[in-house]
Amino acid sequence: MPIQATKDDVVLSGHGAVDVGTGETAVPGGFELVVLAPPGASISDRLGGMIERGEKVNKLKLPTKASGSIDFEPIVYAAGKMAPNYVLYPPTGLVLKPGVPHMLGVAKATPLSELWVRIKTFSRTGQVTRCFWCACAAIAGATNPTVDAG
Repeated sequence: MPIQATKDDVVLSGHGAVDVGTGETAVPGGFELVVLAPPGASISDRLGGMIERGEKVNKLKLPTKASGSIDFEPIVYAAGKMAPNYVLYPPTGLVLKPGVPHMLGVAKATPLSELWVRIKTFSRTGQVTRCFWCACAAIAGATNPTVDAG
């Protein structure tokens, strides 16, 4: 299924991780969280840029040792569901070229649970707003394979 951020979506951009010990966070009502990489994986700069610019991504590819790569669907957490409390880091060394109007970043390491206050300003009455985690879901010490656009 193609993935594309629209003018109504929120894109969280920067470096990202799943830090052990940060727990989980609930997705607020009226939102869904779309995560491009499973915990322990990174995303390519190319994939991140495509989402930030609002370009269509036809499919995601996750590398495997056995077969080279497999098609991968993003992880979607609906409103009310618990998601890992991902941590967003500043985009140091990344070149961000936003094309979507609601792209958010951080100046210091910030857990997703603290970002919901900023994200909620983009809620739309009676509609679901997608929030893209356009960052890695890396785990310190893991191999962190890189998800890319297919």
